Amino acid sequence: MSVDTFKPPADAEPAAEAAPASPAATAAPSMQDVNELIEALRSMMMQAKNRHRSIEQTSEHGRVSVLFMLARLGPMRASALAKECMLDLSTVSRHLRTLEDEGHVVKSGDPDDKRASQVGLTERGHDFVQQFWQARVASVHTALADSAWSADEVRALAKLLGKFVRDTEGCI
Repeated sequence: MSVDTFKPPADAEPAAEAAPASPAATAAPSMQDVNELIEALRSMMMQAKNRHRSIEQTSEHGRVSVLFMLARLGPMRASALAKECMLDLSTVSRHLRTLEDEGHVVKSGDPDDKRASQVGLTERGHDFVQQFWQARVASVHTALADSAWSADEVRALAKLLGKFVRDTEGCI
């Protein structure tokens, strides 16, 4: 299984369209509706932030971020990686040394500048990212199953959250 399974492919088929909306469902949302949506999102972000804080307590946290960025964007210079991860270069360099020692990343010559090098994932690094992501998906799957979410509800939420992110980019 490829690392790309942790993000939807660009050519993925959209979820099936729901039945035609009733007139009440097509009305513009009220300020109260939007307020409730923002409150739900705030709660979700706080939950994610608390989880992030608990992970930050481990030495693995920064390295996982670096690995995920490399899996998503491919090989790059350490300076570009630092910018993408929003970390300083010295922090990323420290993570990269550890990840290289662990066999998760490898340095190679930069094809655009023979004087520079870039870093990319090894097969072991790809496997780590894949296993990490699969564990996260399994955890959320269990939580949704325990709460009796239907497949249609999960698909609808994914579709609507994607639309929300696209339509509100830059305003939140």
